Amino acid sequence: MLEITGLRKKFGKREALKDITFSLAPGEIYGLLGPNGAGKTTTLKILAGLLAPDGGSVVMDGQLYHREHHELKKRIAYVPDQPFLYTKLSGEEHLNFFMDLYKIPYARRKEKIDFFFTYFEFEEYRSELVENYSAGTRQKLLISQALAVEPTLLLLDEPLVSIDPLVGKKFKRHLKEIAGKGTAVLFATHILTLAQEVCLRIGIIVDGRIIVQGGLAELMALAGQESLEEFYFKTVLDHEKLAEA
Repeated sequence: MLEITGLRKKFGKREALKDITFSLAPGEIYGLLGPNGAGKTTTLKILAGLLAPDGGSVVMDGQLYHREHHELKKRIAYVPDQPFLYTKLSGEEHLNFFMDLYKIPYARRKEKIDFFFTYFEFEEYRSELVENYSAGTRQKLLISQALAVEPTLLLLDEPLVSIDPLVGKKFKRHLKEIAGKGTAVLFATHILTLAQEVCLRIGIIVDGRIIVQGGLAELMALAGQESLEEFYFKTVLDHEKLAEA
């Protein structure tokens, strides 16, 4: 469904991405893990069309993807790590505005809006201006609008920041449900237990490169580790030691 090959990006003299290569199948939840500044957010921003790469290619369903390919972009939804919302809209107006952008038929909107305000437990904020939302409620709105457009590719950058554990559990359940229906999910997170719960495959990115990737259980078994946390720290530390040698 998604093939990323040799993706590169520079900001001035700094190489943020040096060689990002991985694939994503329909219905797969892929976890992108790595330290701060490793390149996770840059990778997602390129796929969301917010940045143009300096090299490499992205192919989506056999078509070469770029930030001006509007037909393919309609099939992608993005939850950024630093949320941007129109604060003078109410929560319901915001969801409708987002569904306008994706041309979701009006006949399907009320059911979707009712569902997400109820499911993520912020119905009482439905008519409230977004400027009055707490950080957690804003995050619920961001997640809701991304899910409401039924993307074939869902990009998530630390989606559970500020979300309480009960709603987080509901989110993970819903994520598995939409993946079961064919949505591919690329999930960047620092929360290793979260990745271990929901991801089928992981890639560990350090210094602009994916240094290891594969099935979660397979990788941990090969490394003799019982938890993703142990595997992650061992992999990153071993890589740092090699870089210093």
